[in-house]
This record gives sequence, C-alpha cells and structure tokens, in this order.
Amino acid sequence: MDLLFPYPKMGNSFLEILHDPLTRKLLGFDATHAEKTPFLSGVSSRLKFLLSDTSKHLAFLKVGYTALEAFLQANCTGPPLDFDPNESIFPETYRGSDLPTVKRQMLADLSVDGNAVYQLTPHIELFWLAKLIMSSPTLAEPGFNGRRARFRVNSWHQKLLSEKSEALQEIIYADADILEQQLHSRLQFGGAAAEEHFVEFLIERAQLKIFYGDDDKAREDLTRASTIRHFYFALTGALGKRTKFQRNDLSQLVVLAKSRDHEPEPYSSRKGSRAEPSSRRSSRVDTMRTPPHSPGMPSEGAPVALRPLTPSAPSSPTQERKEPPLAAAPVQPENLPLNDDTLLERIKFKEQPAFEPEVTQISEESSLPARLSELDPSNQPLLFPVDSIILLAIASSITNTSPSDGLTREETLPYATRVLEGGSSNWQVYTQALLVRSRIEGFKSRTVERGLLQLQALVDQVIAETTSSPNKPTAEADTSSSATSTFLPKPQDSDSATVAERLKYAYQLSPPLRWELETELAERWTSMGGLKTALEIYQRLQKHAETALCLAATDREKEATSLLQSLVFVDPTAPPTIPNIKPDAPSDTPRLLCILGDILTDPAYYQLAWSYSRQTYSRAQRSLGQYYMKARDFTRAAEAYKLALSRGQLNHATWFSLGCVQLELTDFEGASQSFQRCVMLDDSDAQAWSNLAVSLLRLPEPDEDTAATPRASDAGRPPPPDDDPANFAGPPDLHRNKKMALKALRRAATLKRDDARIWDNYLTVAASIPPSGGTPWAEVVQAMGRVIDLRGKKEGEGSIDLKILSVVVSYVTGTFTYPSAEEQDQEAVEEAAAGPSEEVAPPTSSGLPFIARALLQLLDKQVCPLVTNSPELYLLLAKVALWRRRPAEALSLNEKAWRAVTARPNAYESEKSWKEIVEATVRVVSAYQELGGMERERTGGKVEEKWQFKAKTAVRGVMGRGKETWEGTEGWERLQEILAELTS
Repeated sequence: MDLLFPYPKMGNSFLEILHDPLTRKLLGFDATHAEKTPFLSGVSSRLKFLLSDTSKHLAFLKVGYTALEAFLQANCTGPPLDFDPNESIFPETYRGSDLPTVKRQMLADLSVDGNAVYQLTPHIELFWLAKLIMSSPTLAEPGFNGRRARFRVNSWHQKLLSEKSEALQEIIYADADILEQQLHSRLQFGGAAAEEHFVEFLIERAQLKIFYGDDDKAREDLTRASTIRHFYFALTGALGKRTKFQRNDLSQLVVLAKSRDHEPEPYSSRKGSRAEPSSRRSSRVDTMRTPPHSPGMPSEGAPVALRPLTPSAPSSPTQERKEPPLAAAPVQPENLPLNDDTLLERIKFKEQPAFEPEVTQISEESSLPARLSELDPSNQPLLFPVDSIILLAIASSITNTSPSDGLTREETLPYATRVLEGGSSNWQVYTQALLVRSRIEGFKSRTVERGLLQLQALVDQVIAETTSSPNKPTAEADTSSSATSTFLPKPQDSDSATVAERLKYAYQLSPPLRWELETELAERWTSMGGLKTALEIYQRLQKHAETALCLAATDREKEATSLLQSLVFVDPTAPPTIPNIKPDAPSDTPRLLCILGDILTDPAYYQLAWSYSRQTYSRAQRSLGQYYMKARDFTRAAEAYKLALSRGQLNHATWFSLGCVQLELTDFEGASQSFQRCVMLDDSDAQAWSNLAVSLLRLPEPDEDTAATPRASDAGRPPPPDDDPANFAGPPDLHRNKKMALKALRRAATLKRDDARIWDNYLTVAASIPPSGGTPWAEVVQAMGRVIDLRGKKEGEGSIDLKILSVVVSYVTGTFTYPSAEEQDQEAVEEAAAGPSEEVAPPTSSGLPFIARALLQLLDKQVCPLVTNSPELYLLLAKVALWRRRPAEALSLNEKAWRAVTARPNAYESEKSWKEIVEATVRVVSAYQELGGMERERTGGKVEEKWQFKAKTAVRGVMGRGKETWEGTEGWERLQEILAELTS
C-alpha cells in the first residue's frame, strides 16, 4: 500500500520513478519509429497496450501518483524540483522547437466544457501524464485504489480549470459515492488502514464540496471524520482579555479541541508521520497523570510538539512542569506579529486556580464533553495534523457562503487560531492555517494590515520555492518574474521543510495553486482600493479575463473591450464571428467572449462563445438566459437555461433561474420540477422552497379520477409491491398539491423565520385546506402568530387576517366546550393542594385540547393588544369571551365594537355609514338584552344592573346625531321601534 504514496522521502524518488524502464517505455524513449508520431496520441496508444498486462497496473498507479505529486510540489507546496521535467517526460526528438506546440496541445486536451486550464501553468506535462494514467477506466474501475486515484486527479483537474465544470463535478461525485460505499464496508469489517483511508476520503470530499459550495454537506463529512477519529472540539467561551487596556475579563470565543491519546498503527507507521524527535506538550490534566512509558519520551503515535509554551500563556506555580529540551528547532513558515497599539497578539485568558479543572461556566444543558471542559484555553494540547485539517476545513466551510459579517468572522477565527497556537507542527498545515487566518483578518481595521502582509508573505514563499530549481534550472518560462524577488526577506534553506512533510497532507488540505494565491492577493488589493497593484499582478500573470474585469471596475470599459478584442479577433472592428477568431486565440476564449458580452451587453458574444466551444461552455447559455430575462423574453430565456443544463445537471442557480422563467410562462409543472431539483441540490434555499410551493399551488387540483394518477415527477419511481400499504389506501387525496405546497412552505419558514411574506403564504395555504381534507389548525394558528410578530409593530391590527381568524374561531367554539367554573375551581383546589410550581398553566388551558389553548394564547397575548378601531375584531373577541363563559367581558367588547363604528370620521354623512351605525346599535342593544341580566364571572352579581338605561342612551344618542340627515329613513324607523320596546 505504501507504493501508492511515492512522494520522495529522501528527495530523489520522483526522478527514480520517472526514469523507470516502464515509464520510459510509456513515454516513447524506446520507440524506434521511422517517422515521429504525435506525442499525445502516441503515449495514449502505448498506455492502452501496456495496461493489457494486469500485473503492471499497480506500477502505473505509482507513475501516475509520481507525476501528480511532482506537479503539486512544483506549483503548490515547493521546494523547487531538482530535475527538469522536460528531460524526464519528452524524448529528445520532441524537445526542439515543437515543444511549445505539444504543451499547447496538452492544455487544449485538459479543457473541459469550454473551461480552459491556466495557459502558463508550469510543468503541465506532469499533470497531463498523471491525468492520462489515473483517469484510465482500466485502472479506475476495477478496485478502490484506482478509483481513488481518479477521484484525486479529477479533483485537482477541477482546481486547474478557470471555472467550475458540471460534467467533471458529476464524474467526481459519482466516484465519491462508490468510494464511500467501499470504504464504509472496509471500516465495518475492520480492514487494514480502513479508518485512515475513510477519514482521508471524507476530508477530501469535504474540501471538494466546499469548492462547489455544498457547505452543509461538507460539514457533515467533517463531522463524520471527527467522530470516527474520536476527535473532540467545541466553539465556546472563556474569560479573558483581548486588548492591552482591558481591565476586566470578558467572555472570549475559543475553540477547545483535543485529539485522542494515541493514533492507530497505520497512522503512525505509514509515511513516517512520527519520525521527528521532539517533546510532548500536554494539558494541565495530562501533567497530573503518570504516563505508562518512561519519562521524557513520547509514546508511539502520540501528538508531539515542536514549540515551547509562549510567555503569554503562563501556568500556575503549583503546576510548574519540567519539560525536556526540544530535540529539533521548529520548522514552520513565519507567523507575522500583529503589532497593534490596542489589540494583544493573542487573547490572554484568565488564569485558572490550582486543581480546578473547569475553565468555562458550563450550564446544565451544555453538551460540552468532560474531556473538553477540563482544558485550559491558553495551554491546550497539541493536535494531530489530521485533526488540525478538520478544524481548518470547518472554518473554510463557514466563510464560504455565509454572510461576510463581523459575527461570522468572529466565530470562524478561533478555529484557525487553535491550529496556529499549538494545533500542528506540519509545515503545510501551518501554512494553510496562516492563509485561513489572513482571509478572516482582511475585513477588520485592526487586523487588515497583518492579514494583507501575511498573505503577501505566503505568496512570496510560494513564488520563491516554486519558481526554479536550485541545482538544475528548468527551461520552463517563469510566470511571476525573471528574478524571484520577494516583498519580505526570503527564508533560508534551513528554515524550510522537506518535500515529504509538505506533500504528506496535500490531498486533504487542497492548498491553492501558485497563481491562485497570487490572484487572491490581487483580489485583496482590489477590495482595499489598490486597483493599480491588483492590475499589475493580473497583467504579470497574463490573466486576461481578470485584467479586463479590473479595468471595467475602474470605469475603463473601452480599454477592457480593446484588450479582449485584440486577444480574440483577427479584426477587432469586424462583427463577432467564428472566422474572425484568431487561430492562436487564448485557450479560455469562450470566457473572454462572455466577458465581452457582459461589458457591451451584446448577446452575439454569448452565442459566439457557445458555438466556439462546440456547445460545451454552459456559462454562455446562462448569460444568454440572464440577458433574455432582463428583456422579458421568457421563452428564449427558458431555452437558454435548458441548453445550459444539458451540459451539467448540478448547477443550482441555473435550475432556480429556469424555474422562475417557467413561472412567468405559466409552465407550473415544469417550474415545480425545476425547484424540486433546486432543493435537492441545496436543501437550505428558502426562496427555492417558497417558489416550489407557489408552483405546486398553481397546478390544477386533481379530481377523483386523476388524483390517483402518478405525477410526472413520480415517473422514475418503481411501483409499490403488492403488499405495500399504498395499494390499500383510502380515497384519493383531492388536496395533494396544497399539502405538498404546505410542506415546502414549512421548510422555507424554518429556514427564514423572519420573512413575513413566507409566513403569510404559509398561513394562506394552511387555511385553504378544508376540514374534509384535514385542515392543519395548529399550523394556521402558529403561522398567524408569527405574521403578527413580524408585522404587528408596523401595521398594527392590519397584520391580522380577519377572515382566517374568524374561521379558526368558528371551528374552535363550535367543536369544543369551554370548561365550567366548577371544573376550573376543582382544578385550582388540586393545584393548591399540590403546592407551588415553577410552571403553572394558565386558567384558559384547563381541560382544553392544544388547538383551543393555542388560539386563546394567540388572542390574549397577540391579537388583543393590537385591536383599536376594528369592530369586526371586537365582535370576534366578544364571541370567544362568551364561549369562555365571560359575559361581562363579552358585553364590554360589544360596546367597544359599537363605539368603533360610531366614532369614525364623518360617520353620519353617507348612507352606507348610517346603515352600519344602525346595525351596530341594534347589535349592542341585543347584547345588553342578552348579557345584561346574566351573572358576572368571578365577582358575581349581574353583568349590568342598568343595562336598559345604557341601551336607551345608546339609541337616543345615535338618533340625536342623525336626526337632521336621516330622520324618516328606514334605519331611523328601526331605531324608533327599538327605543319603544326598551321604554315599554
């Protein structure tokens, strides 16, 4: 198994493998053709022939890994290669003037879906050879090792492309699914190194999902990896000081993390992961235990430290430790100091008293493991490198798609800080931690300078260590500069790590390529307003697309247009057609054409990009779809989005846009399918769930004949077996679409709890299901309460949906009976006999089901405080009060409803208003007659002793105000009859 990891342990393994007779035979060094054959086709044909011998498969995987990891060393990790890849890959007959042409053919061969590889990629021949070997179906399909090799090389292939490739993503995800099944089976049966391989795979897949934006799924993989490794960590708070002038200790975010005590044998033995002699730094709890091995010697597989404790983390005198001196100096990239006049270099956590294990105040509900609660935040034990990688991947997954606000960055920074302050001694892991921290610190005024300088230092490190070979310079053109000048002093060779240490975790870390890191530095300068510096970096890297975008951002669209047209077209002034494109146009010409279309707002460039890429560059059709959407040409927009999806089915944004266009075209069946694909790709998109509900609601409701007919979206599902309960179901569901829409809105409301529009739709759909279809009354009440919470402060009683509330009140009052006073008194006696309780249910909840109690709570706490001028709401509340056996409250609410009508501005001027006043007066008189003589709740006695007087006063008052205008009308005569009845 160790043969599959051929990175050099002593610095010369790459050359040995590339000079192996099998490798030379594959590359054509032994060919004796009379005529020189094309290099790419010759190597491909020889590989197919040689792979017919199955005994050589493992040797070819070794060659593929060698080429891939030599490429990574030359472009990601350093140090420079100590050999010339041109001499190792190309026979002498190809090293002449034809060599640049062969490399251009390799770049074209590596293009996928119109996405090109960076045209100045150094040593592209190494990656091409690795891709050719490791992606061969003959090697990849039969077993685990070959499939994992294809998974890894395709992952790096995606990173080399200028944009995400849907086709390559589908291949990678398909291999990942099969690898997961294979590795999970091996883990269950306890295969050799099964745990190690499964954890490595989970981390590598998580890095890919982060790249593609599937952050939630990435964190699921990282959680599984940490669970398998028994790695415990938690983001919590601890008292400490952050600034130099801070007097009181305040709660500071910190990541408490602890690796397991020992690694299994495969982790310790393979790759020589514990070969360095060093001392072991442990937590306070570890020092209070006696190790089972001899003092001063680390146990096999235990984490080791390469750095002593810093003075900023003092330990208590009672816990003073005597550690052996370090056997080797730390080998790490430079961690630049903050040098701020206010902030401390690191948080100074409050020193814990002796023999007190807890460092945080953990509530009883906290799920923090005991092994973490005993850690000292300022003196945590060293982590295994794999555990450090997990923390860094979690930090990257949080910042990838989360809002870039201060809270998100404050929650992310402790993960990187934990790795830097004792997390790992591996060179590449430490470098990645510095990079993650610099990304987070680039947004705060106090840390932006250190973040930029740290990123610059990392760029200098990569440029200096991947530009040229120290002993044998290559003929490769330098993409950075003719001389490897650096912004900061170049480190000495003694300060650098070995090739083995740098490449040990290259697949799990997925470090940025050299030009990617420089591009990130340019983007950082752009965000800080340094557009000139960013432009210089883009021009030096010959990144024409980024250069044009940078020019356009500085209101220099003409220069950007001229640059792109001169690169792509023979005659920049001629119309954009394929014959006008240069034969030697850049490999990323489709992307350049799309950028031209964006700048000039001309769809002809998008069409040309699609045609030039031979209908493979999906971004061209996406841009066309956006153009037609803005022009409200939805038919052509839908066609463009469908063509884009024909090149890859995993683009969430494209499915979403297609669904929106189909809604505009009233293609509700197609829209529902599009939004279903959206939520399958991203379950956390609340807007997609909401739009899915809209499309489902617009579908025609099935009748009894069609309700049992399978839907188009169910066509791919197998029929249920004969004994399936679905075959014996009752009558078909006539409200299936509404219920499915309700489920979608429920999910959307869960994701966006503060979106009043989603909750309003949720309320409307839930209330639209009739009782015969199973009205979800509890959800109706919940949704109404949430709408009132979100809109009540601004809209008042206008936020209450009176129609729906009336339906719920009618259902509750007509279905359930409110408990009598005797029943409530008996419950009160029982509660008093039971003694005081912290949580006593309100009287309204006695003897009632949940829906009735929820409605009463809604009315008492949310509706009543908002009602001011609505007579309908007052009457509705009066109806509920009467159902609750509260006649005095019901009469008071009827009076308020009458006053709300009579007190309206200009209430007696129009005939309509006069009729409403008459109806309200008749209604309040009836309430006096019905409720006035009843027994008052709680205090006893009649509700209103003088109800007749009040009723006559109300009638006379209305007649007095309306006499001048409405005397002799029908309403006037009706009031006279009521007054006569009250007087008699």
